Amino acid sequence: MSPAAVGERPDGEVRGLDHAKLAAARLWAAHRYPYLASALFASPVVEVAGLGAVNVDERWRIAADPDVVAGWDVGQLGSQLVHHCAHLLRDHAARARAVGVSDDRRLAWVDAADAEINDDLPAELLPPGQVVLPETLGAEPGRFAEEYFRHVPEPEPSGHDCGSGAHGLGVGGDRSADTPTGGPAGVSASEAELLRRRVASDVLAHQQGQGDVPAGLLRWAAAVARARVDWRAELAAELRHGIAATAGAVDYSYARPSRRSTAVTGVVLPAMRRPEPEIAVVCDTSASVSSDTLGAALAEIDGVSSAVGSRGVRVLACDASVHDVRRVTAATQLELVGGGGTDMGAGLQAAAALDPRPQVVVVLTDGYTPWPPEPPPGLRVVVGLMGQTTAAAPEWARQVRIDEPGSTVAPDGR
Repeated sequence: MSPAAVGERPDGEVRGLDHAKLAAARLWAAHRYPYLASALFASPVVEVAGLGAVNVDERWRIAADPDVVAGWDVGQLGSQLVHHCAHLLRDHAARARAVGVSDDRRLAWVDAADAEINDDLPAELLPPGQVVLPETLGAEPGRFAEEYFRHVPEPEPSGHDCGSGAHGLGVGGDRSADTPTGGPAGVSASEAELLRRRVASDVLAHQQGQGDVPAGLLRWAAAVARARVDWRAELAAELRHGIAATAGAVDYSYARPSRRSTAVTGVVLPAMRRPEPEIAVVCDTSASVSSDTLGAALAEIDGVSSAVGSRGVRVLACDASVHDVRRVTAATQLELVGGGGTDMGAGLQAAAALDPRPQVVVVLTDGYTPWPPEPPPGLRVVVGLMGQTTAAAPEWARQVRIDEPGSTVAPDGR
């Protein structure tokens, strides 16, 4: 069914979406599930008259029919928001694609996903309308949607559709394929991943303090936490790789004659030289970088310095241009000046012009910067993305996400 014009009812009467009720429903849901608050308030609302439902799409947009919202009380609407939030957090759309759910089995998958969610909720917090539980499907509780999917009768599922946010397939009413004209863009894939991590962390913290998190949600949060990449080990590996590649570049040098020269009359033989790698750190000091992120940068500079040893590293404080360059063995020796715009390309150019020229450059930034189309020749670049950023490093650089301020790293991963 194609959505009618916003606010238009079949009988010609116009009813706008009750945004006050929607706000109250979000507060109702956040009060009962405080660890879901960041996800509940991240979803923009698209008013779609004639939809006959309140659905969610893969961009986390809530498509709401004003007539349906008007017929529910605050608690019912809040329960529906919690339900859709669970579809998004558990990434049911991507999981449906992984299982190979076809359009003719779309509603069967929604039933299975609903059973996974509703199994965790007390009866008074279940969404309005027909509710699918594991026992509805003749299945054991505490299972995953993929297992429940095998129990959904074919071709007679319940007929309820939560939108593409639940199954990843387009539905006319939820406008999942394109951003509605003049409507919100929704949440990007990288932002969605950050939201999932944030909620998982909040769930685990709430469970430690309160102990009243539904078992299935706690299991999900623990799985998300385990799946996170250990950025300390990853950054350490990148540093080891860069240092080893440079330190292994053995060359001949006459600065120190070979011990074998005494065996040859009238000829001075060169010795083999293994150069020590030079590492530079470009630190983003622009206005977009918070004090917590700068604190994380100082910790990482200490970690890189300890990796190199007594030589220390040269650190370039850079916003839109480089303000300070100095060799340090500890972050306390730095003065991170800046506070203007951002251009890490300027920092890379300045690093390439240093004498002696570094072989490895570590860029510590929140990522909100233009990048040059390619790195300066001969430089191995590692970009440490700090904070809860949705930005990404350029393809020619190695990327490590550093999202836990105040921790240090050494090349052995400690």
